[in-house]
Amino acid sequence: MIVVRADRVLGMIGTEKLRLAHGKETLDALSLMDILVDPELDGVGLGVWLSMAIFTNTPVAVAIGSNQNSIGLINRLFHRLPNRTQYAAPLTIGHYLSKRLQSKLAMSALAIPTDFALKLWRAVTFRRIPPSWSLRDLARFDDSVESLFERRWGFSEETVVRSSQYLNWRLFEAPDVKYSVIAAFEAGDMIAYIAYYIEDGRRETKTMRLIDWLVDARYGFDGFSLLVQELMRRALRERVDVVSMTFLHERLERSLWRLGFASRPGSEFATVGIRCAEPARFTDLLDGSCWNLTDANTDFDCP
Repeated sequence: MIVVRADRVLGMIGTEKLRLAHGKETLDALSLMDILVDPELDGVGLGVWLSMAIFTNTPVAVAIGSNQNSIGLINRLFHRLPNRTQYAAPLTIGHYLSKRLQSKLAMSALAIPTDFALKLWRAVTFRRIPPSWSLRDLARFDDSVESLFERRWGFSEETVVRSSQYLNWRLFEAPDVKYSVIAAFEAGDMIAYIAYYIEDGRRETKTMRLIDWLVDARYGFDGFSLLVQELMRRALRERVDVVSMTFLHERLERSLWRLGFASRPGSEFATVGIRCAEPARFTDLLDGSCWNLTDANTDFDCP
């Protein structure tokens, strides 16, 4: 939505159409993204007016993420869910120690045994992919992902509908970042996938970010774990330092320690806000413990 006076743009809000699911039921929603207001009009309420205009025609609006300019508006107009939490699993410890220790000798003395302990822990705890599974690197999604969505782990949770059209656009067509997707198949059916990308090395710490995932309810956390462990093996071959993910999913958070993940200090801008027309069609929309929200709807593809 854009507000224009003569040939001058006064403000705009970027939106993305979403479809939310709860069990077999779905409903249309809008994800509010960038909010821009002419600096000369800062403080006059144009951002609020734009948002309210969108709300009049939208049964559900979601705001994922914020910045110092928009967080006040989100607090004012949206029901706040718990912030998304970032989790990280270190694959090597040297990059952490290099930032904290001046002495290279001390760093090596600590890093070598710690990295060996991490390697031993992975060798003991990580499992191999079952013989009945086959792994594929996807360049496109087809309707097999929609069948998987119907059998998804967390069927009764609030989540974003995954369709082949949406995922192909979001992961392969729209972004500047090159996303990769690993999928598991069994007897010809897709039973899980994880989308990820590896940062291009502009930062000191080389990171693999897990962006989106979906798992068959028959496998649940075990299926998720198998794919994450496979990606960690790939990350080690690519000399990645840490694997991370950011999401809102209470049930998954309780089990991630089993894969070596720990939560990082949260950002105040990792917000999730929800605005519903009354009465809310899904009664759990305002309950953060009922949501399963990945980073599929967060713009990591910004340079």
